[in-house]
Amino acid sequence: MMSNGSQSPVASRWQAAREWVGRRTRWMKQLLSAGTPVSTRLTREGLQFLFMITFILFGAVLRDVNLLVFLAGTLLAMLLIQWRVCSRTMLDLSVDRRLPRAIHARRPFEIELTLKNPKPWLGAWWVLVQDRMVFAPIQSTIDRASQSISMLFLSVPPKASRSQRYRCVADRRGRYQFMGIELTTRFPLGLLRGILQQKETSYFTVQPALGRLLPSWKEIFDVRDVGSRQRRVRSLSDEGEFFGLRTYRPGDSPRWIHWRSSARRDELVVKQFQQPESRELVILLDLVSSNESSDEARKTNLLIEDIAVEFVATLVHEMTHANIGSITVTIADSTPTLASRITARSQGHALLDRLGNARGGSKPTLAKALQLLERDHRHVERLIVVSTRSMPATWTDDAGVRIAPFWRSLQWIDVRAGETLRYFSPAN
Repeated sequence: MMSNGSQSPVASRWQAAREWVGRRTRWMKQLLSAGTPVSTRLTREGLQFLFMITFILFGAVLRDVNLLVFLAGTLLAMLLIQWRVCSRTMLDLSVDRRLPRAIHARRPFEIELTLKNPKPWLGAWWVLVQDRMVFAPIQSTIDRASQSISMLFLSVPPKASRSQRYRCVADRRGRYQFMGIELTTRFPLGLLRGILQQKETSYFTVQPALGRLLPSWKEIFDVRDVGSRQRRVRSLSDEGEFFGLRTYRPGDSPRWIHWRSSARRDELVVKQFQQPESRELVILLDLVSSNESSDEARKTNLLIEDIAVEFVATLVHEMTHANIGSITVTIADSTPTLASRITARSQGHALLDRLGNARGGSKPTLAKALQLLERDHRHVERLIVVSTRSMPATWTDDAGVRIAPFWRSLQWIDVRAGETLRYFSPAN
């Protein structure tokens, strides 16, 4: 008969095994919390592998088989090797993202991801890069949407980098946010997953989709400037007063062809002349949201708003790329803005970004926008108003005072009534 203070051989071996596993577990926790940004998680296969190790240890304790203890230790060593390789492979990896300069709605664009491995001797294998972007408009009332992409890099040698591109389409114009990049690997055994989070908060703007201007769009210019412009173009020298070249388009004069550059580029290019400053287009974009709360009304209002913005954006793109004058755009949305006398492509790019975030509010801001325009332009020959509503009977400011016109002629284009179809064909 055994005394009360003694234990059975099976119980003593089981307690020794638990102490051994506890020491190894504490050691692994200390290693995992050593300050590395890489985190590791057991995969499904790793959980099964760990259950098998526990089962072998339990059998070794019950049956007192040293060979099973040796086998469990070998399997545990494989798990430790997996953890070590995962954590060291992911350490110091970084991803750079490169976007195109201009991104338009409903048009495919490419994003390039470059995976860099600065380690001097250890490569990286089977690295999965997950990128995620979220539609994050400035106005919180608009629904958010997200999309993600996963790309697999098979191997990145030490002190090297590898690049891949993926193509995506932004259905809506506006502001988008990147939610960070996650790098994972299960190399070499697949028992653990090494995870490296590259957190960031970066935004990019999707510009409005560009449609096609119909030939009648030039009617919105003041016709009195056409004769002076033609006389000015005829007076320009064939060899002197031009500032750039562009691709030949039907209707260009053969006298404008720059033959030397055409022979070098293997395509016809023509001289691009400086246009007189009188060719100025003044546009006011009036965006007002409907007060109806039904889903159908909201969709209709967003569609009409997008057509109005895309029409103005197409005009800006045409004016800045074809060099046919300057354009002034006043945006009457929730935050009225004025962009005056835009001629350069860089200025047009910034204006297209602003148009991408233009959203109408429930209250009209036409009066504030007119104040901004009058402050910059004391007198306007021809004012073009592109609006999502019909022309009001009286124009008053917030205090109810009637707005005195500072324009000589006015053309109101009601997008809801389909008046833009005469000048503009939206993009598909």
